Amino acid sequence: MLKATKEETEEVREYFEWQAPDLQVTFMQKVYSEAVMNTRHDVWDIHTNKDRWWVITGGTNLYSQEQFPNMDLALTFHLGLMLRIPRTEKQQEGDLNILPFGSVFEKIEEAGTALAQAQNLSDYQAVGVRCRETLLELIGVAQDAAMWTDEPPQRANFRAWAEIICNSLLPGDSNKERRGAIKNSLDSAWTFSNWLTHSKSASWLDAEMAHSLIQHAIGMATSLIVRELRGVPPECPTCGSPHLEPDQGENTELPSILWERPRCTDCGWTGRPVPILDLENGQPIIVREGESSDECSIMTVPLRTIVKPGEPVIKPLKEPEAGPPEHTVYFAYGSNMSTARLRERMPRCEPIGIATLPGHTLRFHKRSIDGSGKCNAFKSGYEDSVLGVLFSFDPAERNKLDKAEGVGSGYVHATVTVINEKGDRRKVLTYLATTDYIDDTLKPYDWYKDFVVAGAKEHNLPADYVGKYIESVEAVADPNEARGNKQRAILEVLRQ
Repeated sequence: MLKATKEETEEVREYFEWQAPDLQVTFMQKVYSEAVMNTRHDVWDIHTNKDRWWVITGGTNLYSQEQFPNMDLALTFHLGLMLRIPRTEKQQEGDLNILPFGSVFEKIEEAGTALAQAQNLSDYQAVGVRCRETLLELIGVAQDAAMWTDEPPQRANFRAWAEIICNSLLPGDSNKERRGAIKNSLDSAWTFSNWLTHSKSASWLDAEMAHSLIQHAIGMATSLIVRELRGVPPECPTCGSPHLEPDQGENTELPSILWERPRCTDCGWTGRPVPILDLENGQPIIVREGESSDECSIMTVPLRTIVKPGEPVIKPLKEPEAGPPEHTVYFAYGSNMSTARLRERMPRCEPIGIATLPGHTLRFHKRSIDGSGKCNAFKSGYEDSVLGVLFSFDPAERNKLDKAEGVGSGYVHATVTVINEKGDRRKVLTYLATTDYIDDTLKPYDWYKDFVVAGAKEHNLPADYVGKYIESVEAVADPNEARGNKQRAILEVLRQ
């Protein structure tokens, strides 16, 4: 058994309960860990009230021990699966971000390969040579990417070019510490790599240090240079947000050129687009050949042995299931906290305790068809949280709940991670308002607010939370008097 932090354990438990909500974890432990290609894969042995499973991280997935009775078999399959998964659009955007420096990162990889194979002094010195060549490749690519000075030094004068580039990108006294940090990291990597190249007492640890130094220095330098070349400011000039992401696209007048501009995810500000790739001539970092397919399949035969000619065929598992796990727990934070009210929609639901949704705050700003404000768990900040009630329910009644919640009319169902009274994290179903239905000027009708208060008090939500986020909210009278009287009558019946 390997040591595991409480956070690791809760994360794995949360994942398993999300994938297998019908099973109860009775025992779990981390039994093995392996790092492959800089990715750590932890193997967890999980016992449930019915069977046993492996959960393997690093692209987390779970595997039945009926199909994978051997841990090594499960891990080998998992590693192969992770290597074969097609890269996402986000990962491909990352490839484009470093594309101008692709040759530099290739040389870093070559130095890493040489390090892994190094056995003696000459091998360690060879790693130093490769590290030195990688740093020279960095300043060479930087020189070709932009005009840094009217009086350029020799192309291979690393220290002079590092000085020029850092001074150009981070000028002035306000950037003194930032400039110094990058200069020092580049200078240390250069000095140590040159020493390693000629050292008569170098060890494998020295070679590893040289490789680590160039990775660190080049990582900081390329990030700074690419941001400058693509006109990315340190923060949004409109709202001051640091959350800037690359926005890529093509111009109809120049369809063969890929353009990129910075975009603020908070206010929508966009910067000046710059060309980053000739799509006709450019080559992606990863090239795939042959036809790809989005079709999914699931193994129906346990991998217990390799069948030899003449042996009986292993029968498939009965009724294999595919697709995401069906939700069976619902997080209510508005008027549906009232058990009686929710049972009008889902008769077989049962309250199973209160829970906290971190990173959200309770607002009455979702525009309803009656013109009033309804509850929404609005995503805000890490310190905010919404309290609510967890209900188990029959998935067969899910459509009734979707209809009552107004899915398609301002609410969408969402899978969120809540923390229950025991401190355990789990993924559950809830409903959140869409941005086009949010209006902070709205107020709830008094009868609706009374439903929310009643549900909160029924399940003993903390009085300070109820007072601050529910009772203190200003409500207005329903202009439709008949509707208001009807809802108040329903509330009185539910209270009895």
